[in-house]
Parts: sequence; C-alpha cells; structure tokens
Amino acid sequence: MNWTAISDSIRVYSNDSCNVYAVNAPDGVILFNAGSGAALENLDSLGWDCSRLHVVMTHYFRDHTSAAVKFKESGASLYAPYWEQHYLQDPDQHFRERQIWNSYDNRWDRYSPVEALDIDEWMMDYGSHRIAGLDIYVQPTSGVSTAASSYLTTIDGQRIAFVGELIHSPGKIARLAPLQYNYNDYTGAYNVYVSCQELAAQKPDILLPSLGDAMTEPQTALSQLQENLKRLADIQPAMKGTFTDLDEDDLIEFIPNRLYKSKNSNCVTNFLISSSGKVMSLDYGYRLIAFAGSYDFATRRPALHGISGLKKRFGKETIDAVLISHFHDDHVNGIPMLQRLFGTEVLACENFVDILQCPMAYDRPCLWPEPINVDRSIPAGETIQWEEFTITCIPMSGHTRFAALLCIEFDNERLIHTGDQVFFSGGSSMGFDGADNQQFTNHVYKNGLDMGSYKDSYENIKAFMPTWVATGHTDPYPVTDGFFDALEKGGNAFDDVHQALMPLSDNAVHFGAESQGGKLQPYHAHYPKAQAMKFRGWVLNPYPTVQTAELTITAPAGWTSETVTIELGPREQKNIALTLTAPANTSCRRLPVGLSLTVGNRPFGQVAEALVTIAYKFH
Repeated sequence: MNWTAISDSIRVYSNDSCNVYAVNAPDGVILFNAGSGAALENLDSLGWDCSRLHVVMTHYFRDHTSAAVKFKESGASLYAPYWEQHYLQDPDQHFRERQIWNSYDNRWDRYSPVEALDIDEWMMDYGSHRIAGLDIYVQPTSGVSTAASSYLTTIDGQRIAFVGELIHSPGKIARLAPLQYNYNDYTGAYNVYVSCQELAAQKPDILLPSLGDAMTEPQTALSQLQENLKRLADIQPAMKGTFTDLDEDDLIEFIPNRLYKSKNSNCVTNFLISSSGKVMSLDYGYRLIAFAGSYDFATRRPALHGISGLKKRFGKETIDAVLISHFHDDHVNGIPMLQRLFGTEVLACENFVDILQCPMAYDRPCLWPEPINVDRSIPAGETIQWEEFTITCIPMSGHTRFAALLCIEFDNERLIHTGDQVFFSGGSSMGFDGADNQQFTNHVYKNGLDMGSYKDSYENIKAFMPTWVATGHTDPYPVTDGFFDALEKGGNAFDDVHQALMPLSDNAVHFGAESQGGKLQPYHAHYPKAQAMKFRGWVLNPYPTVQTAELTITAPAGWTSETVTIELGPREQKNIALTLTAPANTSCRRLPVGLSLTVGNRPFGQVAEALVTIAYKFH
C-alpha cells in the first residue's frame, strides 16, 4: 500500500498499526507516530528526501511507538510527550514497578513499549518546538493516556492538528477501553471532553487522527464527540452532569481586585492582584482533571488554570510570582510549567527550599520529582515586600515540617495562608464557619511533625490576628468568633492524645511522635560508577540525657562504611555525614542501604535507609 496525499506537503500511510503521517517540511521530513514498521519499510515510496527524518509521537501506546527503535537506528530523531518519559525511556523499571496482583488499575500503561526509546527532545506542554523548519505547538489532550498530546502547525496555509487518538471521526473515539483508568469507570472520558474543548479553541482547519480519517470540519467533529460522550450517563448514571465546559472566567472573587480563587484547581490556588496589575499565585498545583488511581509521573500531569479568568478580568495572561506554602505535589506541580512559560518568580520560606530544589535527596510523601528553582528564599520570621504586599513566613510543623504560615498584609486586610495545616469538621466545608466546628489535625507522621506543633500554629496565627484565612483545600474565609478558641482546643488535643497513647514522658526513651531516629540524604543516590559516596542526614537522641552515638551504613559484603561517633545533648537532633564505598565495577539499581544507630550502649538498628544506583542511566 502506498502513501496517500492529504495535501501537497502531507501524506499518510494507513496500512500500519496506526496512521503514520509524513510532512515534507522545509528542513527535512517529519513523521507523526511510528507505527509497527510498515511505514518505515515503505518510506522510499514517499519520493521525498528522508535523509533528515524526525519522528514525533502523540502518546506511548505500542501500536503508535513500536517502530521508533528502528527509526532511531536508521538515523531519525525522536520526539515524545514529556509526561510519558517513564514509559518510553525506561520500560524495564516501569514493568518492574507495575502492580499485577490484586490490581484495580486499568490504565493502558501495560501497552507501553517493551524496548527503551532514546528520545532526542521531550515535547513540553503549551510550548512551540522548531522541528525541520516548522513551528509545532504542543496542546495537552489527555484522554486514552493522561499525558497524550496533539500537535498543531501551519502547512500549505492551513492549521493542521495531529491529534493521535483523541478523536477517530466526527462524534467517535476509536476505543473506549483506555478511558477506564481505574476499575469500572470512565474517568478518562472527562479528559477527552475537556481536551476537545481546548483543542477546538486552537481553531484547527484539519484534524488528522492516528486511528481514523482526516476531518475537515473540526469544530463540528469535536462538538459531536462531546455530545456523544454525555451518553455514557445512560449506562453509568454517576457520569450525569460530569461533562461541562470549562468556564472562560475561571476565577471566583473574594476581595475585589485583590484576592481570587481559581475555579479549576485541585488544591486551592489563590491569586493576589497588585495595584500595578501584577499577579502572585499562592501555590500552583493540579488543575481539576480526571486522575487515575495510581500515583506516577505520567498520571499527575499539570495544566494551566486561572489564566483565562486573569485575562478576562485583568488583561493578564501570565503569572508574575508564586509564593509556596509547602512542598506537596498538589501545591507545586504546576510551578515548573509556570517558570518555563512565563518566567514566574518563585518565593518560599527557607525551611523547605532544599526539598523543592533537591527532591531526590528526600523520601517524604507527596514529593514532586521535578526540581523547582527558588528565586527568593525568605528567612524564617523575616518580613519581605512584594509590590504592596507585606509577607512574613513562619515555619510550622504538623501536616508537614516542610511548610510555613504565610502572613500577608495589604490595604486593611491581614490574610494568613495555612497550607494544609488548619481544617475543621462539623460545618459546611473544611473551613471554619461556626463555634460548633472542631479542628481536625491534618497530621501525617512521615511528613515530619513535632509535639506542640499545633499549639505553635495556634499561637502564631493568633499573634498575627488575621482578618482572612486561606488554605490549600477550602475557599478563603473571613475570621469569625470562635475561630481562635477552636484552634487552641485542637492544639491541646493533639498533644494530649499523643501523650495518652505513646510513652512520650520526659523520662522515657523515644524518638518523638514521628518515631524516626534518623534520615539519610540523598535518599536516591545515583552515580555513574563505583566511588566514595558521601551521605548526610541527621540522627535524634532518644534519651533525656547527654549520650554518645555511633553510626554506620549497613551495605552488602565488600562495601565499606566509615563509623562515626558523635555527642548528642538531651533529645538533640544533630546533622551527620558519612562515606560509603562500593567495590570497583559495582552495578546496582535502587539497592537499599541502612543507617545503623547505637546510642549509649543500646543499638536501635537500621533507623533509616537510602537507595543506591550505580552504573545505570536511570534511577
């Protein structure tokens, strides 16, 4: 079967596992998707100069990517969605991690490549990439995979969209099965619905699907698919009302011209508007899209939100700065995207700057893997100015030790952002709306916490005397009677309950409420070859008296660790440094090693671990 002409510069080879489109670009030939190899075998019949060949993939499914290895071997350059790198470049690790038994995860990630692909360039969302003389714009179109992308470019005077399998034909999608992300749901169908809306806003002239035929009336084709998706409610009643368009004005106003909330944020993203028109975001995490139940890089793709509302209300299409409350992924995962697209300035309290910039060093929950460069580290307790907003960051512990109360003053208002520290039950939401509300302490031990942490939060919040409270998961709300009393009661209860249930008396031997005797950093230690590996971290004295501690790293036979002896004051937490050396020619991947701790004459065993990778490209 030969290549079929779509226009003077575009041809399609459809006798393959997917449509493979060829574009005769100014500086080479671009193929969209690789297929299974039939298109490659018939490449000569194109009649074009394919000496400079580029293969751009819309998503990772094997029927779209399996020939990419052969294309690479023939000299082609490979391009793929950034969020699918876990599946494409490291399939061994992906399948090693993939749950098999008792799995309720039905994503089509088992349909990912079985051979590693050497990708030349990752296609970044909302970015324009210059390939073979064409500018190709990346439009996120989550659907059959959460990280699938469509590519738009102008060819022969028309705006062409290579859409993968977002749509098959007017009103239809090639297969519904991949939209069942979890067990018996249609979670991915919502993503397809929203993707159709956002792709239509790009005003393409032609849609070129990887499964199906070219569509020359894109708006009609996409709107028909949206309407047909609503019929899923006929067999899944829970889907009724799910399919709604994203609002053009996606902001909710709380303080006119000052404080707004993004309607479409997963954790709450708030915006402060300065009198000069600059915008500061308070956190910036996930948009409200449909997630798979699993938690890996590909299923937690960020997307822009709040931007259309800022444009409609204030004529702003960028975010100038973001102030971070804590490090958790649902609060920060969109920030690298903001930095890349807008050059957004990032501000954070100094007590969690390192975990943002060096996530591989830590093993805390909800940890976002992309390093986030912090432009302005705010000293604890010090006050800074951003435009007319006066900002003070106070470190806090409870929900996580890597967090800060954000105390913000402007006009006659005093706004405090409590991150995920302060929530209440008994009212209409997790915010405070009456004296019958009870604070629930949203504490997570592995995040790091301390006894007295909620008392400290109460005292710091009361000292600031806020007029408004913003949190990570409620609407902003004004402070009303009973708020401080509820905080004080919750703070006391936290300590009382732990004292009642754990041996935490002054004379007891314990590692505190967190029950953690130490930590090793980096948690992911990655080296190109065997060498002396330097670890840092900390240990905690479990005794109320001065003690001598001995530390070493337990590793396989043949590895050598220095033994370190330190003096610890009563209950003192002290930083440590140790060196571990692997034998020459060692090759290992995520090999666990343990931090062994003895305090006084008592061994406490391996209180922490780290994962060592040597002589592997990937972690």
